[in-house]
Amino acid sequence: MRISLKKYAQALAESLYGEEDSDKIEERIQNLLKLLVKRKQGKLVKQFSQAFFREWMKKSGKVFCKVTVPYEINEKETDDLRKLLSDALNRKASIKVMVDPNIIGGMKIEFEDYIIDGTVITGLKTLKSQIVNA
Repeated sequence: MRISLKKYAQALAESLYGEEDSDKIEERIQNLLKLLVKRKQGKLVKQFSQAFFREWMKKSGKVFCKVTVPYEINEKETDDLRKLLSDALNRKASIKVMVDPNIIGGMKIEFEDYIIDGTVITGLKTLKSQIVNA
């Protein structure tokens, strides 16, 4: 029976949570990598870091959000956005702000398996589609 990447990530996150001894942390990670190779699942290693990061954030009660905006935002706006997302998601939000001038206005927020696209360019595409189909 093959174990999924998500299950490996959950198991490692569970075993590392609260651990402060860096030698034990390193040993557990090495053991997992050896296990993947032994079970001929070495190809999962490339995808493992993203899956582990997601599980670690869940275990820690945090959420990582990628926010795309049309222009550079200052530190206060970033902090305000982090607080709003933390309140809305009921978890401490960690955010990465990306700038894409092609979105014209609004913002796009990506977290876990969700995408909230409130950009002007998407709104215009939706409006165009509605007009064409009407």
